[in-house]
Amino acid sequence: MKLLRRLFVVIGVLLLLGSAALASLYWWTPPTRELLLASSFASYAVCGFLGALGLLMLAGRGALRRIGTLLALIGLAVQGWLIAPLFSGGGGGRSANLVVMTSNLLVGAGDPDRVVRLAADNKVDLLVLTEVTPAADEALDRVGLSELLPYRTGSPRSGGSGTVVFSRYPLVGQRDAGLSNGALDMTVEAEPSFRLLAVHTSPPVWEASWRADYARLLASARPTGPTLMLGDFNATRDHAAFRRLLDLGYRDAAEQANSGWQPTWPRGAGDVGLPAWVPPMVAIDHALVTERFRAVSTRAFDMPGSDHRALVVRLQRTR
Repeated sequence: MKLLRRLFVVIGVLLLLGSAALASLYWWTPPTRELLLASSFASYAVCGFLGALGLLMLAGRGALRRIGTLLALIGLAVQGWLIAPLFSGGGGGRSANLVVMTSNLLVGAGDPDRVVRLAADNKVDLLVLTEVTPAADEALDRVGLSELLPYRTGSPRSGGSGTVVFSRYPLVGQRDAGLSNGALDMTVEAEPSFRLLAVHTSPPVWEASWRADYARLLASARPTGPTLMLGDFNATRDHAAFRRLLDLGYRDAAEQANSGWQPTWPRGAGDVGLPAWVPPMVAIDHALVTERFRAVSTRAFDMPGSDHRALVVRLQRTR
């Protein structure tokens, strides 16, 4: 029994140290690709702190056990404070007058029928699709997307850089947003009109491109009026660069709407080599809003053929 308790202490301390290292990635942008990828999972440190606490409490007495238990409790408290905004925002209880949706089609492999059904069933007004290939664009047209949302801008492309926006309202002033994967900047002529940034950054596995994309966004996305950013950000709330976007004057719709944790990637095997039964683990598809928008709800939906889940966001828009 004594040996077992010592083993609990050793494993608990190692788990505590590993969790602390992972949690620390929340506070800075690490210099290497591997650590940048690990930053996506910084919130999972809460599981490590919880495991360490359980093991150390089973270990009986001892100074190391007491210190470790205290540190695990501190770690849990800090992680809880960081995660809490997803469950304690100010949304809900309001009616929506704008519904938006985004979906990454994984180089055109996403199911076009599913896209149209989701858009129709949720009465979507504005749809941002990323990784739209020419073949996928033709398939979407065949199943009636252009009839459902008659205004469109953007260009389908081979590979992963095709970003296309479909809308119930006219889209004007479209220009390239200067990101690696074909992001767009435009005005949506609803009543009243607002700015839309259709976002698709480079994934952090391409570290230099990811950093450059976020530098461009930080330089160009500062809102001067009602603005909506929607798409595949290839970053979670655990990335410092993503949170710097929020500091420009945006709110994360999932946080504002009390939606809780809604991971969007990776769905199934996708292109990452994971077994199909592995559930989505991180939220990298987002809607960011400025004042004059209020998120009512967000919900993620499976998208067959893609490694991303689609995200539908209901907003209340004021004049």
